[in-house]
Amino acid sequence: MLRKISLLVTLNVLMALAVSSSVFAGDNKKLTVVAVVHVKPGFEKQVEQELLKLVPLTRKEQGCLQYDMHVNIDLDTLKVNPKMYLFYENWRSREDWNIHMKMSYLKKWFDMAPEMTEKIELTIWEMKEVNTNPTFRGVIPDPSKQFSLMAQLSIKPEFVDAAHKEMISLIPLTHLESGCINYDMHVNLDMDTMTPKPTKVLFYENWYDYKIWKTEHMKADYLVKWFDKAPQMTDKIDLTGWQLIHFSEAYKPVQWDPLMEPSK
Repeated sequence: MLRKISLLVTLNVLMALAVSSSVFAGDNKKLTVVAVVHVKPGFEKQVEQELLKLVPLTRKEQGCLQYDMHVNIDLDTLKVNPKMYLFYENWRSREDWNIHMKMSYLKKWFDMAPEMTEKIELTIWEMKEVNTNPTFRGVIPDPSKQFSLMAQLSIKPEFVDAAHKEMISLIPLTHLESGCINYDMHVNLDMDTMTPKPTKVLFYENWYDYKIWKTEHMKADYLVKWFDKAPQMTDKIDLTGWQLIHFSEAYKPVQWDPLMEPSK
């Protein structure tokens, strides 16, 4: 009971911060939101059904630029883990996200959440703008094979400038890779003040398939060089794999192709 009350209080605090009437410095800038939902055992199917309802409703909101739902997958076995879901969102402005957080269907979900979830991690980010984009290779990605990755990094304060320079240099190089759909770097923002917190960095990536990410991108010379330097500049790098849920008339979890199994 105490745990349920604690989670409800946390959710109420997050919603209060989100819908504050204060004017933020970033109100005229695109805002990225990341929500990770941790599901209690026994509530997997119920939570999935409730979360699926949010996607088409949210995508109709005027300020919504992107609202994608993912289910967690193990990076070694590719086994689906229905106890974790990721929402990657882009909004036209902080004000538009504040409006979203007041929507009745979202309030209904947050009222249900304490009973069915262990916790919901909600963070906001500013995407780094670069002058390059992935090149379309003439083949539309197959939803059944598409692979998503989220990398979260904690940068040592004394290495913030050097680490950011190194990480930004990865973006145009990765965009040249044939299997890259998108590769975006973000800097964490304070939920209350929108002040940048440059020691926290997030990469959100989508690839044509897992094997391309595993056997080509992760072995690229420039990325290997970054990972060699990373221990000096970072306190932690956390990589998590995700399966983007593509919506159709009847959603069915994607079954992984044997060809996508990790290389021995």
